[in-house]
Amino acid sequence: MEYRILGPLEVAHEGEPVPLGRPKERLVLAVLLLHANEFVSRERLIDELWGPAPPPTAKKAVNVYISQLRKALARNGHDPVSTADGGYRLGVDDDELDVSRLRQLLATARERESAGELEAAAELLREGLALWRGPTLSGLLLESHGREEISQLDELRLTALMDRIDCDLALGRHEAVLGELHVLVGEHPLRERLRAQQMLALYRADRQADALDAYRQARHDLIDELGIEPSESLQRLQQAILQHDPALEMPAGTAATNGTAPVPVATAAAAPAALPPRSRRRRPALRRRYLVAAGLAAVVAVAATVAILSTRGGGAKPPSSPVSYVGSNNLAIIDPTTGKFVVDPGGGVKPGPMALVGNRLWIVTRGSGTIIQQRTPPFPAGAAPYDIAADADGNAWVSQRRPFVTWISRRVKWNGDPYATPAATTQDIPVPLRRTGAEAVGGGYLWVIPGPVSVGNRVALVDVRHRRFHSTIPLGRQTTAIAYGYGSAWIATYDPRHSTAWLSRVRPGSDRPESLGLETGDGAGPLAVAVGEGSVWVLTSRGNLLEIDPKALQITHRIPMSEQPTLLAVGAGSVWTANHKNYDVSQVDPDRNKVVRTIPLGSYSAIPCGIAAIHDTVFVTFGETTCG
Repeated sequence: MEYRILGPLEVAHEGEPVPLGRPKERLVLAVLLLHANEFVSRERLIDELWGPAPPPTAKKAVNVYISQLRKALARNGHDPVSTADGGYRLGVDDDELDVSRLRQLLATARERESAGELEAAAELLREGLALWRGPTLSGLLLESHGREEISQLDELRLTALMDRIDCDLALGRHEAVLGELHVLVGEHPLRERLRAQQMLALYRADRQADALDAYRQARHDLIDELGIEPSESLQRLQQAILQHDPALEMPAGTAATNGTAPVPVATAAAAPAALPPRSRRRRPALRRRYLVAAGLAAVVAVAATVAILSTRGGGAKPPSSPVSYVGSNNLAIIDPTTGKFVVDPGGGVKPGPMALVGNRLWIVTRGSGTIIQQRTPPFPAGAAPYDIAADADGNAWVSQRRPFVTWISRRVKWNGDPYATPAATTQDIPVPLRRTGAEAVGGGYLWVIPGPVSVGNRVALVDVRHRRFHSTIPLGRQTTAIAYGYGSAWIATYDPRHSTAWLSRVRPGSDRPESLGLETGDGAGPLAVAVGEGSVWVLTSRGNLLEIDPKALQITHRIPMSEQPTLLAVGAGSVWTANHKNYDVSQVDPDRNKVVRTIPLGSYSAIPCGIAAIHDTVFVTFGETTCG
């Protein structure tokens, strides 16, 4: 007898199909085959057939279905179904069930791969993949745990596919797998291992620009859908591509990964040590090396810009040693593992809001009217940059307290003069707001609320791809802060008549906000919103940090804060607040929902005006006595 569940359920005897009767009988056989040679209770079969509301005759019906299956499967006086106390067992030899043959082929393939026999491993994987005739048990709908077991088998197919692609890449067949990878990435856009294989194949096919575009798209999708950054291994692969690391041409960079994104072989200019196993939440391994601002200046005749590249081990020297004091007009760079910080004196005049994307940091310097820092000409006379956001491609979007936003290209132009300042392209996009304030990017849009606070009650959407105004959505209350993540824009709003704080969720394509009441007696409305670590986080002016479930739109934790926090960021495995009581920074553990460290920054003359966190670094900008 031959049993097949990798696709529609089929049974064959000597090459001829065996009739399997009614759908319920087929479901019983499917469950028995998912647990071949194991005891399956009658209650489990009832759960899979009818779910939580079985009919009174369920036990009798199961007995009838088992009887019919015995008639269909028995051959030469042998009945494969045995009865135990309160259940049944289907006896199947390894060579009779396609799943058993598959597991054996995969195990042998991994042995061949470990021994360096990549061609033999690839062939065994192809043989195993050929056993699939479609989705596991397609056409049958199980009601209970069987659905999870089916998903595990479908997951096994995808793993085998990725293993085979690793072998093909190691054998130099990068051109042959590109089309297949394009389809698989479209079907599984959040699978970083597939993204890494696609990037590597493109790079080896002399398509470096396309490989980097694949990384940018992967990062966009991960932030847009899950609110998380790409894994450390995917980031290291991007850096290796940028550096033309010779390890990318070696087979060991692909086939040897076995289930993780391909990691380039470590060199002096490339990857750090291997990462430890991940915990429940994605928390990248924390290095003790500081993320450094190196300087890529991008200045335009219309809007001055600078993007600081965080080299992350790419050869730049760290900014001095840890210190115990931050003066005004500086950028503090904090190591989240130790709480120690260094100071980059190039923060500009009254530096404030920041935007991080990939390895690029943008900073608004409100005192000089520039977008970051040394030797940067100011914005045109009368301009006042207020907030900044960055899209997945690394371009910046600047609000200026005027009825438009300015787009700044990440790409710089250089005229060859070593003393000239590089220039970038900009574009002003009008929006129907009295003044533009806080911003966020996601879902294909720049989301802009009026600013500063209390000057409007709607959000404007700008089409990021086409760089043009799209629409406005009324919110019914004054807007105070905004963030984007988990497929939605999260907008803090405030009802001054009742001193009530709210959080509104707006999904791309919808003009109907969903709102959650946060606190009454909130005198100025929510101060900040941030997303990450599986939650949405809101700072209220009453000094509470709220954790909100983005799916249920419910408050899950309310954390009292004693340091008068006003700024908020999520990253490096923690939630971070910049505080105005003692001008310090607090670190909140999102698992324990408590403050685990407060970092004094040693000055009452420098006020924190911006905070951002990414990977293993926290940035804090410090103005003078005000934030401008």
